[in-house]
Amino acid sequence: MKYIAHIEGQQIPLDEAIASDENTLKTAISVYFPEYANAEIERQTTDDTVSIRLIKKAGTKGNLTQEVTIQQLQESPYEVNPALKLGWQLKLLEINNQITLEGLIAIQPEIDKAIKSAQSWKIYTEKIAQSLKHQPAVTSKYPVL
Repeated sequence: MKYIAHIEGQQIPLDEAIASDENTLKTAISVYFPEYANAEIERQTTDDTVSIRLIKKAGTKGNLTQEVTIQQLQESPYEVNPALKLGWQLKLLEINNQITLEGLIAIQPEIDKAIKSAQSWKIYTEKIAQSLKHQPAVTSKYPVL
């Protein structure tokens, strides 16, 4: 018996070991098509071939993630990362030959604070970037100039 999955207009031949179990099938397919991890499965047997159609289920979780991400971006502060500000200040001191060990020791608490701030910015930025990578492609409503 042949097993063929129909996904996104493609016909993908499958082993019987994968095709016979719904959970195994969803796991195997979701590696390449993550949006099918919770798909509904329909099977149709014709002669010696089992045609398997996977139908995406629209879930609220994906939409909610997109809304939260956009909301988080809209609500994020319009400011320069404090670590960058401090780096520029230190570079200016260096250019003007005004940087000293005593001066660096004096601003050590500010340096520590900037490092912690930069780390939290990095985590936040990575979280938003990962979320955006997993959003479905949407046609822009804005023309390309």
